[in-house]
Amino acid sequence: MRQARFVSTLAAVFCFFSAWPSGLAKPPAVTSIFPAGGQRGSSFELTAADAPDPWPSGAWTSHPGIRLEPLNDKKGVYKASVAADAPVGPHLVRFHNADGASQPRIFFVGLAGETAEAEPNDKLDAAQLLENTPVVVNGRLDKTGDVDAFSFRAKKGDWIVAQCHAYSLDSPVDAFLHLHDENGSKVAFAPDTQNLDPLLTWQVRETGMHTLTFAGLVFPFNASARFHGSPHTVYRMTISTGPFARNTYPLGVERGTKTPVHLVGWGFEKQQAVQAAVVNAASSGDAAWVGANGLAAPVPVVLGRLPGHRETEPNNSIDSALTLAWPSAVHGRIGEADDEDRFGVAVAKGDRLRLRLRASEFNSALDPVLCIEDAKGKQLARDDDSGDRQDAKLDWTAPADGTYHLAVSDLIRSGGNAHFYRLEIDRVTPSLNATFTPDRLVVEAGNSAEATVTISFADGYKGNPAVVVRGLPDGVSAQIPATEKGGAVKIMLAAAESAKPANVPLTLLVVEPGTPASLTATTPIGMDRAGGGRLINSVDHLWLTVRAKAEPTKKAKK
Repeated sequence: MRQARFVSTLAAVFCFFSAWPSGLAKPPAVTSIFPAGGQRGSSFELTAADAPDPWPSGAWTSHPGIRLEPLNDKKGVYKASVAADAPVGPHLVRFHNADGASQPRIFFVGLAGETAEAEPNDKLDAAQLLENTPVVVNGRLDKTGDVDAFSFRAKKGDWIVAQCHAYSLDSPVDAFLHLHDENGSKVAFAPDTQNLDPLLTWQVRETGMHTLTFAGLVFPFNASARFHGSPHTVYRMTISTGPFARNTYPLGVERGTKTPVHLVGWGFEKQQAVQAAVVNAASSGDAAWVGANGLAAPVPVVLGRLPGHRETEPNNSIDSALTLAWPSAVHGRIGEADDEDRFGVAVAKGDRLRLRLRASEFNSALDPVLCIEDAKGKQLARDDDSGDRQDAKLDWTAPADGTYHLAVSDLIRSGGNAHFYRLEIDRVTPSLNATFTPDRLVVEAGNSAEATVTISFADGYKGNPAVVVRGLPDGVSAQIPATEKGGAVKIMLAAAESAKPANVPLTLLVVEPGTPASLTATTPIGMDRAGGGRLINSVDHLWLTVRAKAEPTKKAKK
């Protein structure tokens, strides 16, 4: 998020084209890509489904370190190249032609070596053998009833970790994993984690071969009771018997800084040096992804504008509470049953605090409870579920000058190493929200097309914002009405008769004239979100296709 005056909330209705102008070819309608990612420094063939028509079709990526070049002799197939220094984590791909662009698809840049699933592998005794781990398996549940099985060797004491991205990539599946030992006995099962995708962990009891089976049900759900499969049910599964990070500590860092973090997860006992990493928080987004040499997969880190602190024990009582300067964020852990962490904040009468206790979104075991107490320990406010998922959120106004205490605990009083959290202590400040729709437009030379930017004011904002469009190609202009009152602002993009064909991403900025502050409008992407978030849930650009002026239709002679 940007400076406090401009806090973006991703809330809009995603708009598809319900009709296409008569006489025009349709833009690419790519529902999936396979594989849905690749290792840093690799090159491979990527297939877009359904194949764009006419062929070849161009491809845009959200980072220059990822290139997709169409192969003229293979319809729907691109040569994908991932630079050795490409940022790890999720990126976006769009396919485009003279008539428009596809919905963006997610492409993941990973750390480990990769392999493709090989059929037949739908039984334990026909499992695909994986010679080495860690490895990323790129697969597809391509038919109804499909099950994919993979076998590999693991030593006693190793942690087997299998992380699947399927629903996270927009695949229509609620997947699950089973792990079997060398005797065929089921030893572990993993359904949903923080969304519908499974994360399986198991510490090996005896050295030998182990087999993972992967399958799923269709999502959104229907009356079918069979395992789901389709050409678009694509997945990426990282299988590791070595170091695997679940999260970083701290969970978040201040944007614009280089911050050392500690990787927390499984399998680090023999390679503890892998646990150290540095986050280069230069991104303008809400998260960065970090990796390290020897790590199986990258892990996300929250980016924000708040400086960070780390919890120190003991801090269970008011007398031992750590006093924090604020606004700030503190990272901690409810380390044992009945543990409570307390933090003191000095405030003045009338100060408006916005408190967020974040845990569930990081797949923490903590069911967080946040309380505000006065100097004598009297509870003044409490919350446990007002934030995202099961997290806590409070807006609170200080009744008098003094030091108050924020108490963090677990709802059922449990604790442990997996009960970690991020507590954000901020001021309630006036802000703007801005979203736009649709996510792509087509305008023909000599004509115009319309997009809508919806601006809302929050927490007493009283400015006079304006919308600015950046990235317009030559021959295209933007007609923008006054926006002082916010609401739905209709942006007219007009292409001159002389405008040349183009496919470009546009940035829609909401600015406060006379100040350097700005907010980039966003729009949600993806399918139904009832199952949780994807790896990327919004885009910050409007895709514009400028189409050549249509030739006039000649009338037939009588």
